[in-house]
Amino acid sequence: MNNTIMNWRLFFPFFVLLMSNLEIQAQSNRPQWWYTYNHTGRLSDRWGYAFDLNHRSNGVVPFNSTLSAARVGMTYHTHSGFRFTAGYAWFGTYVSEKFRIWLHENRIYEQAQYTHSSSKHNFVHRIRIEHRWREQFTDINSEAITVFLTNRYRYLFQMDGPIRRGPERTTTLRWQAANEFFIHNKENVGYMLFDQNRTLAGVMVSPKGNLSMAVLYQFILLQQPLLRELQTIHSFRITLFHQLDLRRIKKDDAYDVPVVD
Repeated sequence: MNNTIMNWRLFFPFFVLLMSNLEIQAQSNRPQWWYTYNHTGRLSDRWGYAFDLNHRSNGVVPFNSTLSAARVGMTYHTHSGFRFTAGYAWFGTYVSEKFRIWLHENRIYEQAQYTHSSSKHNFVHRIRIEHRWREQFTDINSEAITVFLTNRYRYLFQMDGPIRRGPERTTTLRWQAANEFFIHNKENVGYMLFDQNRTLAGVMVSPKGNLSMAVLYQFILLQQPLLRELQTIHSFRITLFHQLDLRRIKKDDAYDVPVVD
């Protein structure tokens, strides 16, 4: 029995367990839907760019928005598998029960990412630092808003591998799994240092070309400092990855492993 089938069989029970847990919890916690467009491009052997659009909703029907976001950055590539990115992001959190339509957040971020492969599997490590200017209600019963700066550190580990397919097929199907945890600095942003953790698992479909689509289940543990409670969120993520090579001389290293965001 080949290694591809064995790797998929090891991953499949983990995915089934996550989905079963979602069904059990869905009676009390309605899952969120995350829709993301993730775009990366190469301008030269060293320089590139990246941007993504993100929209989150509670349910499909009715379509109740919870957050919208946009992020853009410039990337420097190395020959050793590292890349460094810096840029800006805007996040808008919808607050339907308040007078305000949403709360704004402006971020400056820097990140380092390292990708390596073993056989047919890819492994990604990413560290991101975010400087966040956030709007937040001063009190749960108040409409007053304050703006403050916080610094957050994120570490992501992602892996993916092939699902068995016949040689005549032109579409690649891969499994994908990741975990990311978030650490705040010493600012008074809540009562926990580790304020969020995300675990993801699902499949990625890649037709020939520069487009891929991932459908993932995501389980989130999230601190709510205003309510002083830990919230669990179940969500489905549907992400379209789009990669372009704008160099005059195309090279094989233009392909980037799609990374969840």
